[in-house]
Amino acid sequence: MAYMVTYSENMSTGFMQALCPSAMLLLKCRLTGFRLVLRRIYAGAEFSIERGTEEESVPAVVWEIDDAEEKGIKDYYPEGLFEKINFRLNTEKTQMDVFLFVLRDREPALPDEKYIEKIAAAYEEHGFDFWYVEQAMDDAADMLK
Repeated sequence: MAYMVTYSENMSTGFMQALCPSAMLLLKCRLTGFRLVLRRIYAGAEFSIERGTEEESVPAVVWEIDDAEEKGIKDYYPEGLFEKINFRLNTEKTQMDVFLFVLRDREPALPDEKYIEKIAAAYEEHGFDFWYVEQAMDDAADMLK
């Protein structure tokens, strides 16, 4: 088994089960020391994460997936655009080796309404505060000024 962390619209169960039919929700958490950011991808924008202050955090979901599906995920996250990060996730009860994908260095950008609706649905599904999304949008808008 492999453990994948998602933090954007990809947190939705429907998306993950389409990408990885074996995906089972394992844990909802916040990644401390990171912040949610918006970056340009093709003609639009996508959420990613980057290091932040110790006070900052990003809502995330950990999925258990089959090892074989982990290899297939690379097609969805092309290496030229995304970097796969492996790390040890520490919770109050356990430690686990997990991975996630982040956008490689990209300039800030603002998403379209359809993209925001997708992440809003994912945040609602998992009970996360939409404030994190609003903050990332405000930060991207400020950087574009």
